[in-house]
Amino acid sequence: MAGLQGPEETARAADFLGVIKIVLARHGRLTWDFRTPIPGRALAEWLRGEAEAPLDVSPRPSAELKRLSREAKCLVASPLRRSRDSAQLLAPSTQPLIDACFREAELPTTIRSRLRLRPEIWAFLARAAWFCGWSAGVESFKAARERASEAASVLTGHAEEAGTVVLVGHGLMNFLIARRLRAAGWRGPRVPSTRHWTFGVYERAAA
Repeated sequence: MAGLQGPEETARAADFLGVIKIVLARHGRLTWDFRTPIPGRALAEWLRGEAEAPLDVSPRPSAELKRLSREAKCLVASPLRRSRDSAQLLAPSTQPLIDACFREAELPTTIRSRLRLRPEIWAFLARAAWFCGWSAGVESFKAARERASEAASVLTGHAEEAGTVVLVGHGLMNFLIARRLRAAGWRGPRVPSTRHWTFGVYERAAA
């Protein structure tokens, strides 16, 4: 029907109109035990195992995210396995740019407790303490915000060169990057979704 555009036509129209895009996507879900309770002092070991866990391929990314990833002239990932594997699944024929500035903010793990809780509860408590200033040998909240500002600048540079850039990143870091993008005048979701395989699109007029 005249006047209606599909995703590809919309993307081409945006390029013609001089709009550049940054897509912030979260990686896929992992095949890892998130339910068995662990003592607090075992959180560091659990996180090391999580970092090496493969993707759970049963929840599939949306067709739209796959299309964006395969059509983008620039695909970016962090060095963490879950980011690299997700980028490979989204765009098998594309070699992503790997940049450590997009890695997830680490959790402090110097917890001595023998109390057994689900790992996600320990992670939540560690993150809450991290937000309050407890970094215990890992990157601080302030340093992570500064890194997010750097990451937003890197993505902006890629978008200015390529038109569209897709970052296959991480929940918290994507949120911090989104804040910096919006502060710099990009239009997009105020709070990007933290669910696996979800994404937010940020747009700005080309310079």
